[in-house]
Amino acid sequence: MRCELLELEGSFNARDVGGYPAGGGKMTKYRRFIRTGSLFKLTEQGKSALLNMRVRCVVDLRSHFEVNEKPDAVMNDPRFFWRHLPMLDYIYAEIADEQYVSFPPSLEKMYINLLNEDKNSFRSLFQLFASPEHESYLFHCTMGKDRTGMTAALLLSLAGVDEETIVEDYSHSAKLTKHLIEGLTEDIPAYLFASPAETMQKVLGYIRSKYGGGQGYLNHIGITPEQCRAIITKLLD
Repeated sequence: MRCELLELEGSFNARDVGGYPAGGGKMTKYRRFIRTGSLFKLTEQGKSALLNMRVRCVVDLRSHFEVNEKPDAVMNDPRFFWRHLPMLDYIYAEIADEQYVSFPPSLEKMYINLLNEDKNSFRSLFQLFASPEHESYLFHCTMGKDRTGMTAALLLSLAGVDEETIVEDYSHSAKLTKHLIEGLTEDIPAYLFASPAETMQKVLGYIRSKYGGGQGYLNHIGITPEQCRAIITKLLD
């Protein structure tokens, strides 16, 4: 599987969603959908790299707490269109309050909750992806593996990428986020820092059985067939 890592100074787990075999013998396009971890420390050189890739639209999927604590470096930069679409707000509110009482029992359950409880944010996100105002996007959360990982999985599923490739793409985050584990409180579930293949396999199975696949989920939350086609046009060569 081809997984292109990107050099964005001040960020990490930066990857292109392009280069994957997709439906109809096509490939996902490069430099259309970029996924990363936090942009809090993104440098001017990192910003220039994004601008050189013609990425202007940046979507922050972090909670309100995370954005307030560590705002994106592009947040007030007029060269970028920055949009905040919070996901998993309830979990990070508890981390802020050091409570940890509503954490799901597993990473799989957290992803399923994410799909079911953050439908409004996913709807707004994919409506933005379908908009003719932008051709290229960067979307990110804190580690670039959970909210970002589910977004990438839905995009790749929509493009007709096979599930084995989607799982492998998701699992790659484990190699790129090891540095985040040090110094963390024991109260936070260890699964928040993992990205095992079997978790994504189970979640994709859930999406397939309940919604008929990624496009079925998107249709369920209000993304129209026309909007799906607009996203696919951006995704595929």
